[in-house]
Amino acid sequence: MFLWDEVANTTVYVQNRCPHRVVKDKTLEEAFIGVKPEAGHLRIFGCPVYDHVPHEKRSKLDPSGVKGIFVGYSENSKGVRVYIPGRRQIYVSRDVTFDEEAVFKKSHESPA
Repeated sequence: MFLWDEVANTTVYVQNRCPHRVVKDKTLEEAFIGVKPEAGHLRIFGCPVYDHVPHEKRSKLDPSGVKGIFVGYSENSKGVRVYIPGRRQIYVSRDVTFDEEAVFKKSHESPA
């Protein structure tokens, strides 16, 4: 249950980039800074991601990627926060591939 911090941080991050009626259909970031924020980098929370492991950090037989779950955006860099369930670890990475189609496939499957 320790991922609630990530849920709250990501929710606030996305809400700050959405238009609000209170500030006349501007985003909160646009109201305070004066510049409309970029929203093209937003991804589906909880979608599977594959993080690339560089050659220096793996041996010849180790896998070249690690499967994780997208849990948010980094506050200090352009990276994203990735949760690795097997290690129960969260870290920031920039070299990830998102599998958002898996989320859509799972939502369209009928319960058996």
